[in-house]
Amino acid sequence: MKADSVEQLKGLTLGEATAQDIQVELIRRGQHNAFDGERVAAKLLECRDLWDAVMMDRFALSNPGKLPSLGLVKLRDLPYDDWNVDTLYILARDKQAGHKLAEIFDMESWGGMVSVHDDRADVDSALGGCPDEKAVVVIWWD
Repeated sequence: MKADSVEQLKGLTLGEATAQDIQVELIRRGQHNAFDGERVAAKLLECRDLWDAVMMDRFALSNPGKLPSLGLVKLRDLPYDDWNVDTLYILARDKQAGHKLAEIFDMESWGGMVSVHDDRADVDSALGGCPDEKAVVVIWWD
């Protein structure tokens, strides 16, 4: 990741930006209901030492052999310049960092529903395996 602040992020060209920078920029651009992307991106960059990766997405149901249920809402809305996502996933460096991030993004002050997943088997299953004991913080905005 090249950007350490929102100002640096805004100054990167697409060619200079890392995949993680692009994810944070997509978060920064978001604004819906109680979700304030500018504020969330700034806070994420401020506490960069607590996480390895972040991305925002939308829940989808797998339908083997068919298109995923609700999985292509983002595709539907791209022509309108709308990145239609509602759930922030943060790969915390460890369990302690995950719980600290959950405190920072507390439901009352940020408007999202926060949960920490720190069960090793659950995290390994979601990530397809992970060499370290990580935690995943999930924040959902309605």
